[in-house]
Amino acid sequence: MKVIKHIKKGNICYVSHIDSMRVLQRTLIRANINVRLSEGFNPHPVTFTSHPLPLGVQSEEEYFVIANEDRTKDDILTAFNNNVPSGMMATECYECIKNPNFAKNVNYCEYFVEGDFVSLKKDIESLTKNTSWIIEYQFKDSTKVQDIAPLIYSLNVQTNGMVMIIASGNPNLRPDRLTSALNDKFNLNITASDIVRTRQLIIKDDKILTAEEFLQEFIK
Repeated sequence: MKVIKHIKKGNICYVSHIDSMRVLQRTLIRANINVRLSEGFNPHPVTFTSHPLPLGVQSEEEYFVIANEDRTKDDILTAFNNNVPSGMMATECYECIKNPNFAKNVNYCEYFVEGDFVSLKKDIESLTKNTSWIIEYQFKDSTKVQDIAPLIYSLNVQTNGMVMIIASGNPNLRPDRLTSALNDKFNLNITASDIVRTRQLIIKDDKILTAEEFLQEFIK
């Protein structure tokens, strides 16, 4: 297994998760990177990704896992970057003994929102003490209700922006829904493109590990 760590920044953040998967698959074809096919009636390339990003949200840390054994990690890194569209450049490639299964194992994601929130620092950070925070959002043709208070791990206002660590996977809090709630509460104007995923985090043995730390047990 090879794990390709890559970014998703710039205009390509407006490409949906499903279409991003197609972009990655086509990149492998153009780069002549062979991927093992699954077994069964309808074989397909064995690939895995981390949790989807909401449309417009950028990322400094995405993971694309492929079942490849005939190329070195350095070969794959070079071939991938020579063929991937602008905005999805790979920063690392790891050779692993098996799939780290980020979609299953990631518990939280860290996001950075650039802006001046210093005057609201106390009010924003105190929201983590709330036992309940009910929001409403549109999903397809209906209005959904979600209590987001238990899904916020931390909110940290810095001089140049805000760091949010929130639940990812199951349960899940979309970062754009949290910023929309902050917009309503504090009369802000944060858009999805202001949000950047900076780290993916895993809870193991009561410790929070970064995806990089978690990967170490899978690396050959």
